[in-house]
Amino acid sequence: MSNKEDSNYISLGSWMWMMFVTAIPVVGVIMVFVWAFTGENESRKNYYRAILVWVLVLIALMVGLIVAGGLLGNWPALQKIIQNATRKS
Repeated sequence: MSNKEDSNYISLGSWMWMMFVTAIPVVGVIMVFVWAFTGENESRKNYYRAILVWVLVLIALMVGLIVAGGLLGNWPALQKIIQNATRKS
């Protein structure tokens, strides 16, 4: 099968251009969403959708670490609240 017949074919130059555009701070974020949800090239759409999923996973991980760090940093205060709550009941 020829590359011109495959509608999901993306040339090396196209990949380089897309990577360059995604490296531009604000434009890159917008283009990741555009390329993830528009166009007919399924390969490109799946690649940028995978990038978005990884970003969501990393955000969830960071939020979890921040919450865990906050809880561990306030552990003595949390123990005091728990002790006061159990003494009243």
